[in-house]
Amino acid sequence: MGLAGMLALVATYALGRQAFGLFVPRFREEFGLSLDVLGFYASAAQAGYLVATVATGVLTARFGPRVPVVSGCLLLAVGAAAIASAPGPFLLAVGVVAAGTSAGGAWAPFSDAVAYKVPTEQTRRALALVNAGSPVGLVVASGLVLVAGDRWRSVWWAFAAIGLVAAVASFRVLSPEGVDRVSGHRRPRLGWFLNPRSLRMLVVAHGISISCGAYFAYAPVTAQDAGLESWIGPAMWAALGTAGAAVGAFGGSIANRYGVRRPLAVMLVLISGSFLVLLIAPGSTVAALGSAGLFGVGFTTGFALLVMWSQHVYRDRPTTGFTLAIVAIAAGFIVGPSLFGVLATRVGGNVALLVTATPALLVALIPPKPENRLKPLSPR
Repeated sequence: MGLAGMLALVATYALGRQAFGLFVPRFREEFGLSLDVLGFYASAAQAGYLVATVATGVLTARFGPRVPVVSGCLLLAVGAAAIASAPGPFLLAVGVVAAGTSAGGAWAPFSDAVAYKVPTEQTRRALALVNAGSPVGLVVASGLVLVAGDRWRSVWWAFAAIGLVAAVASFRVLSPEGVDRVSGHRRPRLGWFLNPRSLRMLVVAHGISISCGAYFAYAPVTAQDAGLESWIGPAMWAALGTAGAAVGAFGGSIANRYGVRRPLAVMLVLISGSFLVLLIAPGSTVAALGSAGLFGVGFTTGFALLVMWSQHVYRDRPTTGFTLAIVAIAAGFIVGPSLFGVLATRVGGNVALLVTATPALLVALIPPKPENRLKPLSPR
């Protein structure tokens, strides 16, 4: 279950949603697009992801997790093929939006599948393994970009093939049964979604996502604009993915040992710090790679911990509740790229880095309510 979830997130999250920033320099050069326009493309993809996330909650309840996950993987394949064959900005935009939208069908259903099929004592580790699909996919994407060189379209054809493989794997593993029919739960009321237990988690999810959305869209091009060679983008994403996978895969163990509150605050500080490294040391290869490594650890582990927090808040219906968390996440990813792109174009890259680093740092100050703090499962 965990490995199938990882593969689905490799395809939809890493390749469809997060690899966009690797290609911003290519898109800008080949299609003559400015940074703010590319930021709007990225935000449109996140808006599609938001719509897909809402639809996924309904589809999962009615048909089970198989339908939305397989559909998401197939949509990634279609979007990647559109980007690979795009003759101009319009089809490129369609492909970017389709690829970004695909991620809306993967994360929440696997959260639910883990909750219902994995033994309780293994749930945190399984969720961390699923979440590690994002950095693993970025390593794959970086390797393909480095090997392909100027043939960036061939990379997107490879992404399309990976989407098809993930669709087959998810179809074989996931149940076709609807969760609501199995559990017999009534539809939750608004107060179940929005209450003092959940609001803190949703604010943190939104804040971290504003910063992460900006970093994913613009970190590579920021490093290149500071004077580094074109290979720095794939190298940064390889560092991001490697560091994220190396630490993020142990997110469950970290939560078991230390709980969620303090590790999550540390990860949020690391995310903000990754922006500041680019700001303080522009044009430095070591700083660019170090920034990506810090971000990879903060992003992957931070979101793994956020999933666990959400499952604790909405423990009786994890997918339904986590869908709302993903809405907050998607809203942040919509704001982040557009905010950075507009600021970078009109004010300057340094201001854009500083402003978009701030939300993650601010929400690090927001702890879970005492009754929602996940306690360590083993002594330190």
